[in-house]
Amino acid sequence: MDRKRHELVQRLKEMIQNPATFPDGKLPPERELASQLGVSRNLVRESLITLEALGFIDIRDRLGAFIVNPYAEDLTPGLKFVSLWPDDMLIHVMEMRLVVEVSIAGLAAQRRTQEELEKMKQCLDMLVMVHTQPDGGASQGAQWDSMLHMLIVQAAHNPLLTRLYEGLSATMERYISMSRVKLLALEEWPAKIVAEHTALVAAIEAGDPDAAREAQRQHLASALERLKAFSSRT
Repeated sequence: MDRKRHELVQRLKEMIQNPATFPDGKLPPERELASQLGVSRNLVRESLITLEALGFIDIRDRLGAFIVNPYAEDLTPGLKFVSLWPDDMLIHVMEMRLVVEVSIAGLAAQRRTQEELEKMKQCLDMLVMVHTQPDGGASQGAQWDSMLHMLIVQAAHNPLLTRLYEGLSATMERYISMSRVKLLALEEWPAKIVAEHTALVAAIEAGDPDAAREAQRQHLASALERLKAFSSRT
């Protein structure tokens, strides 16, 4: 996530978490919010999309953005006390995702709505676009990568899983970003990551839980294997 968008997302999160800011539970229109915050409307729109993916707001067509859960906690502060090197944490985070997200993908294939599917496709389009950049998507891809996976979690329609991943959202994006920098340095990986995400979304669109679970398993397992290989060399 670029610096301006990150700062605006953090600012809006603080506003959302203060009940007095939007007492009716609804954010002002994009144009009004952009004027109030002194930023462009496009930046507001991108930040709102991010906040929706993280579970803070619900954007409803023609109705606006509504606060969903203004008090979601982030687990990042607690993780700073974990005595692990960054590479170790990358492996542990990926192992956790492999255990949990494979089953989630199957649920998403069975329960997703058309609106949720369209949002996944939008993220996929953005991933394809950033992977054509000179750095292979290392600088901006983590935002859309983590957002896509969060959308899949939400599409499982299990409020406990959604709440868990809301708490992990900032941590997940941080470590997804770190892992992508390592993996995208390998020549074949930018195209590989796009292909794996494409297969995952296609299986969810087809409503095929077995294919969705297998696509998610292959995606996460291959990354985990490569990260372990990196770690063993250090």
